[in-house]
Amino acid sequence: MSWINVKLLLLLASLSEIIFTCYAFTGRSLLQRIENTQATLAVEVGRIPGTAMPSEWAASGAKLGFTLEVGFTDNAEQITREMLAGDALMGNKPQTVIPLKQPSFISVSGSELIDVKPGAYGCQMQDRDSQQYALRFYLDFPNGARRNDVELPADRIYFLSRCWLTSSNDESMLALENARKEKKQILSTIELTDARLNKIRSSPPAGNLLGDIVQNVFNFRHIVKLVERKKKLQSQLKELERAYPLDSDKIINGPNDVSYAKEGVIAVKRSSKYLWVGRFKFTELS
Repeated sequence: MSWINVKLLLLLASLSEIIFTCYAFTGRSLLQRIENTQATLAVEVGRIPGTAMPSEWAASGAKLGFTLEVGFTDNAEQITREMLAGDALMGNKPQTVIPLKQPSFISVSGSELIDVKPGAYGCQMQDRDSQQYALRFYLDFPNGARRNDVELPADRIYFLSRCWLTSSNDESMLALENARKEKKQILSTIELTDARLNKIRSSPPAGNLLGDIVQNVFNFRHIVKLVERKKKLQSQLKELERAYPLDSDKIINGPNDVSYAKEGVIAVKRSSKYLWVGRFKFTELS
């Protein structure tokens, strides 16, 4: 190997280390803002679209719901990091999350308590421009819970969500403002497209057989193009709203300029795969 190739490899290694350090730093910055935050979650265990749980699990469509209060601490114990080895979306410096109150639910036997043990939380940057992070935390449910055919497994339950740093720097604030403008433009174009579709669909007939045939063919082609355009715009809007905290109905603001996706999924982990066992919603942050 030539000296030039060796220098290139060393340079690439240095750049990789810089990038990794930068991502780790930004992840740590987010954790520092989440520390000491308390959250109230509405948890709903049950079958949801896309789950890979066995077909007989929660097949009735019933749900098991309970309120869960947790506290995100500034403790980072060595055992926590070891237990999370290989879980990249929780970052490389996870910290402890604790249950603040034992949750309960209503079964046919009445009110039943759910045993919950402390776990860990962490994050990993997903998009630098929008300052979006994957937020992951888990709690251990040693005894699980059951209501009819809906069972919360006696296992480690993962809570999968997203969050954003909403005022981290001028660059990210500018990106957010540009995203808001882009969303406004897309919505305006969708509205204009709908108006054109309605105009074509409500246009009066030509009044004669040949004219009606020609008009119908023209209208059909135009409608197809407009519908395709609308679908593309809706797809762009969906991606934009996924990347940035733009929809106030789907976002909840927490302390220290951190915004959270209101809803997330809960899952058990089998090998390297998450199997969804329900949903949760942030209802209060302080």
